[in-house]
Amino acid sequence: MPMNDGGMGSLKFCTSHGENRRFGKVVSECKFWDADDKEVSAALNLDQDGKLFELDVFKSDFSPLLRWPTQAELHEANVDG
Repeated sequence: MPMNDGGMGSLKFCTSHGENRRFGKVVSECKFWDADDKEVSAALNLDQDGKLFELDVFKSDFSPLLRWPTQAELHEANVDG
């Protein structure tokens, strides 16, 4: 389900675990540039039980995401394990 993030594109993954879920860790992160040349970070997060939790999308100026990148436009970001 879309998250209340000002239109940046974040998604929360729904499960049968209900509302007691909380952030566990980042498993993958990438960066890309939006159509307005603003940097965007996207992180795939797991919950405390290791299940998909959210796709957290953060645009550097907090404005809405204008477009999703192509695969060629994605740049890997470092994630500590």
